[in-house]
Amino acid sequence: MFKKYEITNKGAVITVTNWAKKGKGIKILVTSDVHFDSALCNRTQFFEDMEVALENEAMILIIGDFFDAMNGRFDPRRDMSKLRPEYRREDYYDYIVQDAANKLREISKNILFIAPGNHELSVLKNANTDLTSRLAKKLSTRNHSIFVGGYGGIIMIQNMSVTIPIKYFHGSGGEAPVTRGAIQTNRQAVFLPDFKLVLNGHSHHMYWIPIVRERVNPYNGHYFDIQHHVRTPGYLMDYGDGTSGWEVTRGGVPKPIGSCLIDIKGEEILVTPIIHAPLPIGSVEDLYEGIVFPQE
Repeated sequence: MFKKYEITNKGAVITVTNWAKKGKGIKILVTSDVHFDSALCNRTQFFEDMEVALENEAMILIIGDFFDAMNGRFDPRRDMSKLRPEYRREDYYDYIVQDAANKLREISKNILFIAPGNHELSVLKNANTDLTSRLAKKLSTRNHSIFVGGYGGIIMIQNMSVTIPIKYFHGSGGEAPVTRGAIQTNRQAVFLPDFKLVLNGHSHHMYWIPIVRERVNPYNGHYFDIQHHVRTPGYLMDYGDGTSGWEVTRGGVPKPIGSCLIDIKGEEILVTPIIHAPLPIGSVEDLYEGIVFPQE
């Protein structure tokens, strides 16, 4: 998959240099918040969307919370009713890493990097194990190493003598039920002035907001450009059918599921959201009757 690219990593920066023929460009599929081991993860839709990456020869970027990982012994959020039955075992952390690696094997050749989210960092803090690094190591091969990103970081796409700087950040704060986090785009645009793309996850909302900027410099004179802000929702359907559960009782709202395909050709950036409505899963009790999205 990556033979035509040169990929290097130095500090916070991953650099991807495209050696393909002029006009090919680079495609990336951005996803986050998969919550793979949760009974409320729609794995069917996740794997269908990852097929989009395979069909488009797109690099997959996973920017945090691939794992739900809330059912460790020391996690105050522990709730076995939200955990897929096959993961209810003593070696829970070990098993979800191994099982995820087995199931991601087909798409692993397209994965550029996996970054931790707040769920993985919580496990690292409370149980002293790095789920993100362990998964990346299991998926890496002699011919393809999967990078481990930070909670935030930088990707430099060098494509046809043009460099596209990308900032990714898993996300922070609450869900922002009114604005869906769109206000954050204005804040980030102020302190991230040099990036063409800003990627976020975390809140399970989705937006793509292109911000047009008026610019001037000694070389290009007066011109306009666009900074694209993308937030991906992931695949956790925690609202269920709206009758019960933590998301419902706290006054949460149903949210979309999905990812985003981004096509970079020179300085042109085309953003294509891949968005779906969630399924109305029944009550917590129903989860024990088999509504756990088995894909085996």
